[in-house]
Amino acid sequence: MENLWHAISIGDVVIPGNVALAPMAGTSTCIFRTISHEYGSVWGVTELVSARGIRFKESLDISMRYLQIDPENEGPVAIQLFGFDPDDFSYAIPHILEDPRLSDVSVIDINMGCPVLKVVKTGCGAALMKNPIVAGNIIRASVAAAKPYGKPITVKFRSGWDEAHINAPEFARICVEAGASALTIHARTQTQLYRGQADWEVIRKTKEAIADTGIPLWGNGDVKDGASARAMIEQTGVDGVMVGRGAQGNPWVFSDIRATLSGEESEAVRPDRKTRASVIRRHLLGLCEQLGEKTGVKEMRSQIAFYLKGERGTSEIKNRLMTAGTISEVEALLTEYENG
Repeated sequence: MENLWHAISIGDVVIPGNVALAPMAGTSTCIFRTISHEYGSVWGVTELVSARGIRFKESLDISMRYLQIDPENEGPVAIQLFGFDPDDFSYAIPHILEDPRLSDVSVIDINMGCPVLKVVKTGCGAALMKNPIVAGNIIRASVAAAKPYGKPITVKFRSGWDEAHINAPEFARICVEAGASALTIHARTQTQLYRGQADWEVIRKTKEAIADTGIPLWGNGDVKDGASARAMIEQTGVDGVMVGRGAQGNPWVFSDIRATLSGEESEAVRPDRKTRASVIRRHLLGLCEQLGEKTGVKEMRSQIAFYLKGERGTSEIKNRLMTAGTISEVEALLTEYENG
């Protein structure tokens, strides 16, 4: 089986492989990026953060829970910003890169793909695919703001706004011409949200549109194991794969993908309860260390649901975990789970 595993250069930053954890609100926290990295993800991107919020609050502290990075343990990492005004990015990026807590970030990523209504109704996220002139201006402003610090700019976008307006290949070209050093395409439209099948043919056409530039393209959408990751690369020519929902509660997917892309025989194996409980505990404690016990336990509930999704005989204990309010309560229930 052909070895498809390789490094990817993003400007002067070398990402030592080609499988990464996609940015997801509520999921791609620092602790989960770290866990995913240990299982094989070579790059991670933070949850989206408002460039305007940073500019007008004149402080990073309010957004720090989303901005937190730990390159020593999670590997190369990008901070993802969203917005609609180039001036907001011109302000936010230097403030991020001059903060000693964040200056070791590898890349600044711009979100032009979020489909959520509260984001797109303000002209941000996937709405920018309907306004490529503004999108290009944002990228140029971001490149200029990051250049003194030696940090590359990347962009994540979708196939298009809807099925009648699939413009990813043209949009990718605009991003490259504006100075982006790498791109990621989620092969669904804004109107699809996260429903239906990702259209990998759009990924292939987008890669073809920028092939002469040498700018790498990451593909995202319906990658759930090693076989689907290999299929995406073979069918589209994409340089790397980003895994989103397929990694929720399942950091082990990166081991399978890494092995499969390396040409090794691999089979996605569901970890036993002891292994699963151990990772859940670590994820929980990481969130509580960052957010405090009350908030950390509350926000971990949705992640626990992902970890236990599809596992027979866990509905009763899952319901009890969803109402647990302290670390000790969750710990006790996880002990019961792993011994069940």
